[in-house]
Amino acid sequence: MSAPNSGPGLCLPTHQLSIRPVQAVIELGAIADVLHSALNAVHHANRSGTPNNRIAVALPTMHVHRGIARPGTEIVVFGSQAALERYLALEGTQRLARRGMVKDLNVMEAIGQPGERGTAYLRDRQVARRSPGAVRRAKARAERRGVTMSDKMVSRPTSHAVLALHFGSAVVHVRAIEAEISAGPLLIGTYGFSAVGNPAVLPILADNSKFSLEDAA
Repeated sequence: MSAPNSGPGLCLPTHQLSIRPVQAVIELGAIADVLHSALNAVHHANRSGTPNNRIAVALPTMHVHRGIARPGTEIVVFGSQAALERYLALEGTQRLARRGMVKDLNVMEAIGQPGERGTAYLRDRQVARRSPGAVRRAKARAERRGVTMSDKMVSRPTSHAVLALHFGSAVVHVRAIEAEISAGPLLIGTYGFSAVGNPAVLPILADNSKFSLEDAA
């Protein structure tokens, strides 16, 4: 058995698939279950698929509410038609459909041309490395080893615009930037997001008109 994929791989964002909870799921407060299943299915697909056919994640309704970044109610995944069809066949995605938790899942051709505006969803590793907890743990390790840490290693408060997503025990911090769409394949990590130093701009813009019931309260 081959080892799971790691590191960046190529994504061909020619097609897209929108994953939206039905109204009953929103009213029951079960949106998190849909988001968790959909995002973990992306991670599984990227870890077990081919490195040059990754799936990218967009969170078009991601927003800040009461000082905390929230994912919103919709996930849109981008990739080749073949990659998204394989994603639809995964157990996690199929379970959401069987239970009637999401609206119809249809792979569509992505609309967007190089030079137009789009959004890149970036995994920001510095947030985790500079959190107060991470700095305390690093200093404790340094003291045990008898090493003096640099005074430059100071904690930074997390930006309200950075979203924390949980994949099991892993926490992935994501922020969005608007930029121009480029031509050709994009570099995407296994969680479906790009790196800060190499943003993958997807053909989608934030939709601030869509909010969950909690946000509307």
